Amino acid sequence: MTKKQLFTLFFLILILSGYFYISGIIGVVGFSLALFIYSVFFYILYYFLKKFKDKNYTFFSYQNYNVFLNYFLNRIVALIVTLFVIIGGFAYYENDISPATIPVYKITNGDKTVIFHGMSHIGTKDFYNKVKENIKKYKKLGYTLYFEGVRPGNEQNHKDFDNALGVKFDEKTYDSFSKLYGLVNQDNSIFLNLVNNKDINVDVSMDDIMEKYNNIKQTSGLQNRQYNQPIDINDVVVRELSKLNPKELELFRYVNKSFINFILKSEEIQSTIQNNFSNKELFEVILDERNKVIADKIIHSEDKNIIATYGLLHFKGIFELLKQNDVKWRIEKIDYLYPLK
Repeated sequence: MTKKQLFTLFFLILILSGYFYISGIIGVVGFSLALFIYSVFFYILYYFLKKFKDKNYTFFSYQNYNVFLNYFLNRIVALIVTLFVIIGGFAYYENDISPATIPVYKITNGDKTVIFHGMSHIGTKDFYNKVKENIKKYKKLGYTLYFEGVRPGNEQNHKDFDNALGVKFDEKTYDSFSKLYGLVNQDNSIFLNLVNNKDINVDVSMDDIMEKYNNIKQTSGLQNRQYNQPIDINDVVVRELSKLNPKELELFRYVNKSFINFILKSEEIQSTIQNNFSNKELFEVILDERNKVIADKIIHSEDKNIIATYGLLHFKGIFELLKQNDVKWRIEKIDYLYPLK
């Protein structure tokens, strides 16, 4: 047996052991069966390529198949090991070495001060506990909490919103998403009535969102746009996750979380997703119109000290609106929290 064959055998045993540890004997059998099917398929291709060059090359030959099998296993094992190193290294780097952070901005114009607590709709319990402690800290200093939360609308507007979004969106949606990553969803109730009841919901209603969206559709000539049937994320998540055993689920969530960390760290990727993989007009309403409401409340409110908890993507637009009203608005300080660590 050559050194190459020994290395191939060694890593093949490691791969099979990994499958057994994660998926049990069923995983090993499934992997072995897939390997066999692929080997037969590629052997047929390999045979025709060889036959094209050598008319005497025979299909039913132990020697020929043995040469091919060594060739096939060398490359399959090399491919699997390479993918493991790339994906495993990427996941480890994103989750454990350089996870995403969410900024906590302290902004002021000299008259008013706002602690803008960037939020993630899914995160770790530790992240939300730290947000909770920060709210307590600032409310003891006399700050008023402004928090997000789109108010309900009429039934038809909720249906139209789901159609435009492409997803059936309800109170369970973020809970379902959180299960994909082993996280918890944002629960605004834990941030309320801390120290005092100076908590104000500064946001729009579903009816407001759909009214603005329908106006944009009319002016943009999109009123006849056809939508696909919205996906029921809750059912999809429950169905797919039920197929995984605990170890498979843990691995699945670990890799998934690394991609979320990667996306959160890149504004370019976030913009690409928003512009190409979502309803751009609806997203602009969800973001821009709500930014106007929040900025207007900050500007005209009698509250001088405010702590605001809104999605991370809102800060840039809100800050620009505040500066348009008063050029003295500036960022005084930035702290950071880990939403997924």
